[in-house]
Amino acid sequence: IVYANPEKEVEDWLFRRTIPFGVATSRNIGIRKATGKYIYFLDSDDYLLEDALKPLVELAEEKDALFVTGNKANSWFRPASFDWERAKKESNLEGVGRLEGEFLENRFSVNFSAQGILLRRDFILEKKLEFYRSNVFFSDIYFTVVALSAALSEGRAWFDGGSYYIWRQHNDPVHLPALHQRERKCRSFEYIHSYEYADRMIQEGQTELHHALDRQLCNTILDRFPDFLRGMTANQFAEALNQITDKSIVNEYSFFNKHILKLFMKKRYRSAIPFVAARKFWRKKNGLFGSKIQYYRFLGKILFDDFPVKKNWVFFESFYGKGYADSPKYLYEYLLENYGNRYRYIWCLNQKSDMVQGNPKIVKRFSLRYIYYVTRCKYQIYNTRQPQWLEKRDDMVFLETWHGTPLKKLVFDLDDIHAVSQNHKKVFYEQCGDWDYLISANPFSTDVFERAFSFPRERILESGYPRNDILYSKNKDDIAKKVRNDLAIPEDKKVILYVPTWRDNQYYGKGKYKFSMKLNLKMMMKELGDEYVLLLRTHYYIADQINLKNYRDFVINGSDYEDISLLYLVSDLCITDYSSAFFDYANLKRPILFYVYDYEDYKNEIRGLYIDMEKDLPGPVVQTNKELIGAIKHLNKISEEYQERYDKFYKRFCNIDDGNASKRVIEEVFK
Repeated sequence: IVYANPEKEVEDWLFRRTIPFGVATSRNIGIRKATGKYIYFLDSDDYLLEDALKPLVELAEEKDALFVTGNKANSWFRPASFDWERAKKESNLEGVGRLEGEFLENRFSVNFSAQGILLRRDFILEKKLEFYRSNVFFSDIYFTVVALSAALSEGRAWFDGGSYYIWRQHNDPVHLPALHQRERKCRSFEYIHSYEYADRMIQEGQTELHHALDRQLCNTILDRFPDFLRGMTANQFAEALNQITDKSIVNEYSFFNKHILKLFMKKRYRSAIPFVAARKFWRKKNGLFGSKIQYYRFLGKILFDDFPVKKNWVFFESFYGKGYADSPKYLYEYLLENYGNRYRYIWCLNQKSDMVQGNPKIVKRFSLRYIYYVTRCKYQIYNTRQPQWLEKRDDMVFLETWHGTPLKKLVFDLDDIHAVSQNHKKVFYEQCGDWDYLISANPFSTDVFERAFSFPRERILESGYPRNDILYSKNKDDIAKKVRNDLAIPEDKKVILYVPTWRDNQYYGKGKYKFSMKLNLKMMMKELGDEYVLLLRTHYYIADQINLKNYRDFVINGSDYEDISLLYLVSDLCITDYSSAFFDYANLKRPILFYVYDYEDYKNEIRGLYIDMEKDLPGPVVQTNKELIGAIKHLNKISEEYQERYDKFYKRFCNIDDGNASKRVIEEVFK
């Protein structure tokens, strides 16, 4: 098996031809070092499904084959997290047969990579097959086509659908890009040279191999045009298209793609660009009609982009406009109280809120008015990322408050991305590059944010969280009394606050995560109902509506209550799993229990954690309802048992919060 692990490449294309080193050179060295009967190409970050190699070797022995391959799929995940349903199949053919017809075209029309191919070593040496060393991006094409053509000419190329090679895609194109993610000016130039050399080496009569190679040429043009629209290379692509023997291949594509290829063949590149734009629009809109935001953004560019930035306008958004809450709320109220009408305030709220103080302008997220204000406000304060499409202007100041001390691993500290979008790292990096300031609650968070967000340390404000100021308020008891009345909490009952979070790998779609109630509410109500009520607060990402009608006297649903900080004040105990809520709740020095029914899966595979939950947390970790109820019944004993650990935790994570975080942040950002 030849493992390809590219070394640092020389950036300049000409130098690479003088001093070539990369995948091609690595594989050529591997071929020379190999001593076995067969050679199989497996990249260092890829892997095989169980027993993928054995059937290929057995088939090669049985048929005296020179060239044997199987199916190929790609996945974002390590073997431990591999999900067959979410894998993308480059080929998914069944059975065993000669590599011809459907087997040949479906296996290679997408990618002529050497990955997943088993070859006789003496066949490679006899044909003097080598990877094209001076071609960094497409060295596989020439090698694979020549080897396959030679094997086909002897009728000794076979396919086994029971073998699967898994090409693992990289989800960190920023710090650790795969070869195909590296943008270089010579990329298209190298492809056309590989295609032309390979096309000339196909032996006479091998029309199916020609067809597969030509289809890959068309796919490459459609994938990369108009990125490579630069004179010489574009003309070469057009000339290559016109040399295709079977021109009908172009008619097999969809409307837009077909016209792009036909215009390309006529060298009418500029005429093809509108078809590319129309195809992109159609895909985004999913047809002619789609979300209003696409139209609003278009109108915004025409109407608002030339308007000047308003230097005294401040825009606030919390949890995508779902409520008047979190650190943006407390920063706004500090500005309102201390600076009054010196600034004009705009709040993004999707629903009317009775909690809003003052008289700010209210806009719905992604409305035309929303686009108007984010285009013009100098100061913009978010606790989640700003819209991906928002282009920051030179005079703007973006303050990112974030929404919690991290327990779960974030962005560049993650290996596998189990969330909906696999472009998470790239998109996050681009968005956080626009932040002027990022708030941190403690030194631990500062270290994590600098590394996990790849964010400059000097722009991190280690100020404590503005949302925690209220936990140190002199009148917090009066505030708690009002909240109890608002929620109709009986005066004679203690309050258990339950704050579960979402799971990355359980979702309906982007921003809509599944949630299954793992608390046995019936058991809890029976055992604890005389003394407690349960105040439920789910994460803003959770889409499921939980049926609580049978527990109305015991469970109060506070998921729609805008400000969780106020719920902290009315609770006597907090139960959570992997939510960052407990870092904030610890400021009150009240008991915390951790109900983690999926602890092993979450810790090892789903997300990964920054701290050891069994050693560092200020409360016990329980995994069953029985353990949880027992812990609540013996809360005084547990509090005494965990007092030392709680004190240590408080000093590590809550040592900055003192009720003045808003003041520190505003004075720094607004100077």
